[in-house]
Amino acid sequence: MKKVIAGVLLGLTALMPRAFAQQPQGDLEIIPVRPHFYVLAGAGANIGVLAGPDGFIVVDSGAAAATDKVLAALDRLGDRYATRVQGAEVRPKIRFIFNTSAHPDHVGGNEKLSKAGLTMFPGGAGLAAVTANVGGAAILAHDNVTQRMGDETFPVAAWPTEGYTGRMRSYYLNDDGIQIFYQPAAYSDADSIVTFRRADVIMAGEVFDMTRFPVIDVEKGGSIQGELDALNRLIDLAIPAVPFVWREGRTFVIPARGRVSDQADLVEYRDMVTYVVDVVDDMIKSGSTLEQIKKADPTFPHRARYGTDTGPWTTDMFVEAIYKSLTAKPS
Repeated sequence: MKKVIAGVLLGLTALMPRAFAQQPQGDLEIIPVRPHFYVLAGAGANIGVLAGPDGFIVVDSGAAAATDKVLAALDRLGDRYATRVQGAEVRPKIRFIFNTSAHPDHVGGNEKLSKAGLTMFPGGAGLAAVTANVGGAAILAHDNVTQRMGDETFPVAAWPTEGYTGRMRSYYLNDDGIQIFYQPAAYSDADSIVTFRRADVIMAGEVFDMTRFPVIDVEKGGSIQGELDALNRLIDLAIPAVPFVWREGRTFVIPARGRVSDQADLVEYRDMVTYVVDVVDDMIKSGSTLEQIKKADPTFPHRARYGTDTGPWTTDMFVEAIYKSLTAKPS
C-alpha cells in the first residue's frame, strides 16, 4: 500500500510542465501540485502559491537569504499567467502573504515580497466593483505572529499588516475558498494551518516537517500536546484516496520542509511522535531524569530518518522539549 502511495506522490514530478522541468542552476524548484497551485522548494521552508486572476496568493515567504530567489521564481511563474491588455503586458502581482508562524524560515521574506506586490481593496459594489491597488501586498497572520516578530529583530516592514484572532479566517480568491485555522501551542503559540478547498491542498507550516522531528519552542508557547492536537487536526482535514488508493486524487499536504505528502504521511508522522512521547512519559513516571531519558534514546526507532546531532534542531532538543512539556506545571 505504501509503495503505491509513494509512487503516486513521486509521480508528481513527471507531471511538471516542461517549463519547470529544468530548473536554472541555483534557482528554487517550482513544483506544480494542482492546476494553478505551486510549491516553491528550497527557500528555507516550502512556499505555497495560488495563481489566478486575482494574482498570486502566497503562503509563507521563506528565509530572508532566499528572498531574491523567491522573487525570481515568482517572476518565472508569472510568465505562465501574463496577459496582454490593449497591447501591453500585464503580469500577476503578489496580493496576499499568509504567514503560518513567526519562524524565520516562514517570515524572512515578508518585507521584500510585500513591497513587490500590490494589495487589493474592493472599490465598488456588485458587478461594477473596481479593484484598487494600494501599497504593498497585505501580510496576514494570527495576532500572536506579530507579537512574536515584535519580540525579535524583524523590521517593522516585515510584520503582518492584517491580523486575526479566534479560531479561523476565510477568504475567496482565485476561485478558491481559503481558510486559515489557528492552531495554538504547537510549534509555538502562533501557528496557523492554511487550506485551499478547491485545490484540495493544505499548507501545514511548522506543525509538520518531513525532514526532522517537529520543532517545539516551549519558550514561545509551544507544547508536545499542542503539536499532537495540530497533527490530529491535519489528519481530520486531509482526505485520503479512498477507496481507489492507486489514483492521484487525494488531499495534498505541504510540510514545512520535504516532499509533497498526504494523509497517510501525516498518520505515520503523528504515530511516530506519539510513540516517542509515550516512552518519555513512561520514563518520567518511573522517576527518570532528563539526562537518563536522553541516554536511553527514546527516539531510536525513528532517529535514522528524522534525527540529527547538529543544526538548529537536534534530536536531544526534541526530547528535551517533550520532557519540559510533560513536566510543566499548569499555569
